[in-house]
Amino acid sequence: MSFFRLGELAEIIGGHLFGDPDFVVRGVQEPQRAEEEDLIFLFDARALFEVLSSRAKAVVAGRGCKEYLPEKHVIEVDHPRIAFARVLARFSSPFRPPSGIHPLAFVHPRARLGVGVSVGAFSVIEEDASIGDRTCIFPQVYIGKGVQIGADCLIYPQVVVREYCTVGNRVILHSGVVVGADGFGYEWTGERYEKIPHIGTVVIEDDVEIGANTTVDRGTLGCTRIGRGTKIDNLVMVAHNVRIGDHVIIVAQSGIAGSSILEDGVVMGGQAGVTDHCWVGKGARIAARAGVTARVPPGEVVSGFPAQEHHKELRERALVRKLPKMWQKIEELEERVRKLLKE
Repeated sequence: MSFFRLGELAEIIGGHLFGDPDFVVRGVQEPQRAEEEDLIFLFDARALFEVLSSRAKAVVAGRGCKEYLPEKHVIEVDHPRIAFARVLARFSSPFRPPSGIHPLAFVHPRARLGVGVSVGAFSVIEEDASIGDRTCIFPQVYIGKGVQIGADCLIYPQVVVREYCTVGNRVILHSGVVVGADGFGYEWTGERYEKIPHIGTVVIEDDVEIGANTTVDRGTLGCTRIGRGTKIDNLVMVAHNVRIGDHVIIVAQSGIAGSSILEDGVVMGGQAGVTDHCWVGKGARIAARAGVTARVPPGEVVSGFPAQEHHKELRERALVRKLPKMWQKIEELEERVRKLLKE
């Protein structure tokens, strides 16, 4: 593993160092497991005791924290979690096999591979597919006919990218991702369900990351689109003709039904759902397990099912919890009324 001097790390993360700039850090660790030359992070005041009692000599913390850590070398930053991400990137990097085509891979003669591409064993790259420079195709990946994949991508084992789909630059597709499967479209004829062909595509823009076993269906006509910088967790379903904007976050086990639109900066909590043909405005937040069935205005925070403004949902939930006592009170009042009527 690499090592860095604290002065170097302070420059990398844009922080102010209180301590020895030549102190050497050899790793990043949790406070309770750290050794003297590990770097630790203080994200929350509740963890202050753990940080103080840690063997680690160097800490990254928010502005104004040095006074609480008098015995430590401290780098103060505006955003400790952003600093954490940047430091981890310096101490580690994803495994990348050497460039070249494994002898057990199949690459169609009419496929085009850029400079420094790696293709793992038992992967298949079909006719007219194009793979950009330095992209890594791990073992057991299927790349369909006419697929376009940009530069510096990581396509992990058992990913499927179906015919004529497009993947941008610096995209990460984790194991089990399926891009371009048919959408779920059928019409009842009176006797049976007739399949609606899906002849559209999928477009995944630059700097998108998609988690394991997530599916992105192709459009019926046109395309299903995922905007640049969007991050999608594991086990997410994106249906046909969905349009997802830039820098959207979608957490695990969420689902977005056909032809819905999520504008830039939307955040979906875990197990949330959006029904078909819905529109979610820029910067909206959808709480975990919420079910969106109607338009969500830009910047709105919604929760519950059907999803509504979050504070309204909280008030209603509070009233629901009072129902048993309210019901008991009603029964007592009814009994008193019956006694009064008898008198």
